[in-house]
Amino acid sequence: MKEILRICLAALLTAAVAVACSKDDKDGSVAYAQKALFLKRGETATVVFSGVNIASYSVSSVPTGWEKPELNTAAEPMTMTVKAPAADDTEAKSTGSIVLRGMTYGGEAVSASLFVSLDTPVIDQSDAPANCYIANRPNAQYLFDATRKGDGSKVATARVAVIWQTSMNLLRYLALDNGKVSFFVVEDSDDETIVKRGNALIGAYDDQDNLLWSWHVWITDYDPEADALDYGDYRVMSRQLGALQNGNADKDEIWNSYGLYYQWGRKDPFVGPSDWLASRGTSLSLYDGDSNTVRIGMVALSAETGTFAYTDAHPLHFLTTKAGDAAWLKDADAVNGQANGWKAVNNPCPSGWEVAPAAAFADLRIADDLTAEAESYEKKYGWTLTNGVSPSFYFAAGRRIYADGTIQNLFDESLPVRSVADEAQPWVGYNWATDEAGAATVFCYWFKKSDPKQSGLRTDLKLTPANGLSVRCVKKR
Repeated sequence: MKEILRICLAALLTAAVAVACSKDDKDGSVAYAQKALFLKRGETATVVFSGVNIASYSVSSVPTGWEKPELNTAAEPMTMTVKAPAADDTEAKSTGSIVLRGMTYGGEAVSASLFVSLDTPVIDQSDAPANCYIANRPNAQYLFDATRKGDGSKVATARVAVIWQTSMNLLRYLALDNGKVSFFVVEDSDDETIVKRGNALIGAYDDQDNLLWSWHVWITDYDPEADALDYGDYRVMSRQLGALQNGNADKDEIWNSYGLYYQWGRKDPFVGPSDWLASRGTSLSLYDGDSNTVRIGMVALSAETGTFAYTDAHPLHFLTTKAGDAAWLKDADAVNGQANGWKAVNNPCPSGWEVAPAAAFADLRIADDLTAEAESYEKKYGWTLTNGVSPSFYFAAGRRIYADGTIQNLFDESLPVRSVADEAQPWVGYNWATDEAGAATVFCYWFKKSDPKQSGLRTDLKLTPANGLSVRCVKKR
């Protein structure tokens, strides 16, 4: 009997091993070393690929008009040679995928796709280091220097990744390519002449996976150089930094005009609300490069968190504080930087632009007719302001309040208690600015519900620096 049991157990173990081996034979994978390949007509390129538990490789699909690539599976590493269609081949598709197929030892097929693009416009911004880069051309490859911060100082980048983006697959084929950040942006699904709009934050990491730096990418059909406002000594952007539109024609335009929010002195932005009416929405949804949801975290101010070292390493952390804290930055060097405005290394604006001095707004006045009934202004969400030469709509985005980071768009500086909802004004615009000494001040414009004629603006409002406010960039002279 014992012998029979021994034989049965041995048979069961043999069967289990056979099943395990069979499963291992079926499992396998293939992968390219890169996500995308951008070629000129007639150009040839070599792409590295790899496989796990693969018995044979083949190319199962190529874009129309493209030759099937040659595979070299004897090489180490294995390579694929891709040749782009010739210049006179007008039938070839300009974009598509090359699908690499692998057959496992168990007889199952696995595959990987390589995006290929022909004669793609390449916009290289590496010669103009910044903390914010604009991408405004659809179906184009963008490059910038992955080893330099906004002031040109060095960062030892080993890899790059999407920290957050405002829609899935907003940045396509992000890669670190010979010391440069490379990504691709596509056309809008409703209008092929413009780019798919949004905002993203790209992180630079070392070989230990520590976040070293980050860059904001503003993907927009807006060209600030072509549409700058003439304010005498200053050229000013005609919308808030990060805004996808600038107007109040309908709810969608209002929602797209919020732009981004910045705590004083920080280069990394925080997104706006998920609804055109800020009080009704939560924070806008954010996604990483794998389409996973990421969220803004609220972190209390402390000696540890109130430093540039901490905020640079935690761009998703909004620092919360009490109203009495004049400065959210606690280390001596950071406080000095805060008192003197955004340092060059933390400038949140694109290359050649900077946070506006209050003097840039000194000659503005409200251009709108304020004689109508109050109800007609409640959903304007901003005023048209002018210096007599360059009228422009100024969207009122409110602020991310210092206490908990939520978006608040109510204001009445005359109220002894600002929480009285039936008296508080329905919208207000706050823009960080610098005074003559370079210290923080706020350019503010508001609607007075009880008497629209008393609506106004000022350039000397003082708010706790931990508030998240809008930014208007000015062109450096």
